[in-house]
Amino acid sequence: DLHSFPTRRSSDLEPVSVGIDFGTTNSVVAIAGAAGDVTVARHEPGGSSNFRSILCFVKGKTNFEGPAITAGPEAIAAYLDHGSDCRLIQSVKSMAANPNFASTLIFSRRYTIEDLIALVLQGVRASSERHLAPLGDAAIAGRPVRFAGQFADEDLALKRLSEAFALAGFERIEFVAEPLAAAYKFASRITTPQICVIADFGGGTSDFSLVRFRPEGERLAMDTLGASGIAGDRLDFRIVEHAVCPKLGLGTNYVSMGKRLPIPSHYYARFQRWSDLSFLRTAETFRELRTLKRMAEDPDAIGRLIYIIEEEFGFDLYRAVSATKTALSSADSAVLEFRHGPVQIGETITRAAFEGWIAEDLAAIGEQAGRLFEESDLGSAQVDHVFLTGGTSFVPAIRALMAARFPSAKFSAEDEFISVASGLALFGRERAGMAA
Repeated sequence: DLHSFPTRRSSDLEPVSVGIDFGTTNSVVAIAGAAGDVTVARHEPGGSSNFRSILCFVKGKTNFEGPAITAGPEAIAAYLDHGSDCRLIQSVKSMAANPNFASTLIFSRRYTIEDLIALVLQGVRASSERHLAPLGDAAIAGRPVRFAGQFADEDLALKRLSEAFALAGFERIEFVAEPLAAAYKFASRITTPQICVIADFGGGTSDFSLVRFRPEGERLAMDTLGASGIAGDRLDFRIVEHAVCPKLGLGTNYVSMGKRLPIPSHYYARFQRWSDLSFLRTAETFRELRTLKRMAEDPDAIGRLIYIIEEEFGFDLYRAVSATKTALSSADSAVLEFRHGPVQIGETITRAAFEGWIAEDLAAIGEQAGRLFEESDLGSAQVDHVFLTGGTSFVPAIRALMAARFPSAKFSAEDEFISVASGLALFGRERAGMAA
């Protein structure tokens, strides 16, 4: 049952359960122990709870030799090491519900969507088991309330995910709505019916759910009254677009046949995601950029653009940008530090400027939050509680937006990165305990 979970906790019924939050950008694994404690898997390097949902295929030395495949942090390292001799695959979860995407050809070998998802799951499983006990063949996994996409097929998505989990060794898999898991601790304290909004600001999507929680004996039922979402977390890109790209030539000009023309913007569009910069590492692109550099009014700026692409500093750039965004959540200004070779950026960014840059994105988020009520006769004033999760939920402008839209509601939050996986693990432990 995706729409209810037990609320009564028993100290004498405490089986171990595995929760897996397979995400578009990151995946997290948690284990609920016999005493009700939750342990979250950590991954090297750095001991992060987030395992990047990303794959890298490194081309074999011959056509008969298949590509070397890595996942997570190892995939990022392989990408940085091999550059154009590899192919980076990410956001595979977003393809699960798309009936028009079944497989892709990578270095002359075909991989189905189930294969790709399973490879990510195998990677996160192997990494988790280096620090935790073997995960076994059963798990509770998260799923969206509604799968995104114009042609999203929910049954197809669940079938593909089930097959992928089985390929990764999880033959007994149960799916639970991600908002339910994210709000687990909060919802388990509810004693009267409440209308709640759950806002999950993730790296791949920002998802909103309007739910009614209803206590029913020892269970808490959840009625989904509305759902909406917006693809992608563009807030990091706004910092790149406004504080970095102008130093790489965006907005400058070149002179050709006596005409003053703007440097083409399509090169900078690839900065929306750090991994997309790999698409610029072609002989044709480098030829174009070096020609532009000779004609540019600011040739040094184009030289810096070439350097970042050539030396594959996309990941480092976005890591610096993410740190700046995080700092702006608690300070009025922060310094974006990115210094590599000719690219020397030490830019002070104010929170006011950042909020101006993301105004369009805030409006889109507000619109999606408003769409929650399209399928019900409820209004925002009737929302009792708003639950926030996801890294971007800490951005003050996001919190202010949600507070303004739901002025009568109480607000709460759990750990932004591990709330779904932890809730899934606890859900499975209590579910199994009540069934015993």
